[in-house]
Amino acid sequence: MGWGKLSCNGMIYINEGEALIFDTPVNDSASEELIKWLAGIKILGVVVSHFHIDCLGGLRAFHHHEIPSHAQKETIRLADSAGRKVLPQLSLELAQTFKVGKEKVWARYYGPGHTKDNMVAYIPNAKTLFGGCLLKALKAPKGNLADARPQAWSRTVAAIKSDLPQVEYVIPGHGQSGDGELLDYTIELFHADAPRYVFFLHNRFLESHALEAEHPEYGRVEYAEILEAFKEANLVVRSEKRRSNVNARDYAVEVIGEIEALMQQGVPAENITVIGTSKGGYIAQYVSSLAQNPKLNFVFIASYQDSDLLQLPDLQYCGRILTIYEKSDPFGVSAVARKNQSKCEISAFEELALDTGLKHGFLFKALPEWLNPCVKWAKGSGINN
Repeated sequence: MGWGKLSCNGMIYINEGEALIFDTPVNDSASEELIKWLAGIKILGVVVSHFHIDCLGGLRAFHHHEIPSHAQKETIRLADSAGRKVLPQLSLELAQTFKVGKEKVWARYYGPGHTKDNMVAYIPNAKTLFGGCLLKALKAPKGNLADARPQAWSRTVAAIKSDLPQVEYVIPGHGQSGDGELLDYTIELFHADAPRYVFFLHNRFLESHALEAEHPEYGRVEYAEILEAFKEANLVVRSEKRRSNVNARDYAVEVIGEIEALMQQGVPAENITVIGTSKGGYIAQYVSSLAQNPKLNFVFIASYQDSDLLQLPDLQYCGRILTIYEKSDPFGVSAVARKNQSKCEISAFEELALDTGLKHGFLFKALPEWLNPCVKWAKGSGINN
């Protein structure tokens, strides 16, 4: 798609007779006009946020006036590879502070999004963020994705939001400026492109048997095939063969630690699903009970019996819950009673009763009857959608 001519935003910070510019106008003649407009003010430099022409197309004019230009090494490399005739002169660190007059302003790289190299700038005393093309104006489309990293985009902006909760004024690369709502809009715009993670917790049999071991009634656990089915559905899988006889609650705490690490990296809770079969389903229930996060997704498979209400009273469902059981399985029944008893927030609840006739052995097999609903749930859909 040819995007044609678009209005572009930059940022100029002026303090005590000095100025620092973020991104050049798109060509040298517009840069000349800007430099002329700033007559009488000492221009300390121009900082290039990424390698596209709308950020550095007017560099030659700045260099002609002996105004230094700054960019990341990666930005300079990418601009050179793209055949830009004029390149930024000075290399920036991934986080670099400038002093303009008596105040500080910094440029920082948080991760890929619009491009691999996009930086942002922040003026602390003005609580103003220049996001460049990494941030979108309200109601703006996704735009030019030729050099984008859509799967990382939401995570990168979420990291900015977490780092700058005090921001009040936000300038996108194109379109109308606004407040922190632009961060939320950009995160949501690319939310569906962000990777979705699945923690798969297998049944008890695998804890004390080799992967190729045969159960006397149900055969081999098709563990590798189950993981492959999730991967083929473009889900990022976290799973391991657990050590023998682990304590379900203690292991759940370990899983929660991994989930929290992902969220600290900017992965939204809505993109994380914990799926457990049999004992793994009980571990998943402990994760739900202890994490207390209604945005997390859970699938509990063949892991509820009516006696649980008395024997495991501390278990509480919390989050977006799907339960699956097999009608011929003596070790799993409808979990609606547990759902009704839970006092935590259940953001959604669905239940699926299978009729394979395989008893508890259904979960040993990589059956589409239960795998497909799990995939739908992990991608944010209901099982009937």
